[in-house]
Amino acid sequence: MKKFYVVCSALLIAYSVAEAKPRMADNYVSQYMQTAIYQIAQYDKDDDGRLSPEEFGAKDTRKLTRDDRRQIRKAKKEGIYQNSTDQFATIDENADGFLTVKELEKYIKNQSERTKGKVRYY
Repeated sequence: MKKFYVVCSALLIAYSVAEAKPRMADNYVSQYMQTAIYQIAQYDKDDDGRLSPEEFGAKDTRKLTRDDRRQIRKAKKEGIYQNSTDQFATIDENADGFLTVKELEKYIKNQSERTKGKVRYY
């Protein structure tokens, strides 16, 4: 009887592990969304929660770090490099002249998946 109980318990555990589905927390934020929120917070000067072409272009005026220059070289090598005007037009899907968090998140995710995470150029 003890052997039967152990076998049934093992089968029950195996079944419940196989049927378990991971559930994300309700407040889960992806790394792409975190990056998009950070970039908008960094460059949004009028605090409207979105980036205008002028605000987005301000990222070109900052001093580039060594890692920034390395990522730009990688982007050029991968063929995904764009100047800020072209990049803004690519990200702005609805062509309203502003970048939202969702648009920026989608662009960052696409770039990351396209380069398999090797290039962080956004």
